[in-house]
Amino acid sequence: MLVPRTEHVGERPSWDCRVCGEPWPCATAKVELAEQYQSFPHGLAVYLGSCMLEAIDDWAAGSGGPPADLYERFLGWADTGAR
Repeated sequence: MLVPRTEHVGERPSWDCRVCGEPWPCATAKVELAEQYQSFPHGLAVYLGSCMLEAIDDWAAGSGGPPADLYERFLGWADTGAR
């Protein structure tokens, strides 16, 4: 699997971007990840899905629960080409 190369990564356990402080994946991370996984879009879905599972664990162990837009935030924006 392609290992993402971006400085805009999620800071655990909050899952806010380490660089800009926005909810991760932030706008910059989305652009950079989409470019990196352009030839392997399903790999992007696998990567984002694993991050989402880690985030769910972090939120469950912390302040309650995940945000209401969890799917859209982590996976909904990624175009995997699956139709």
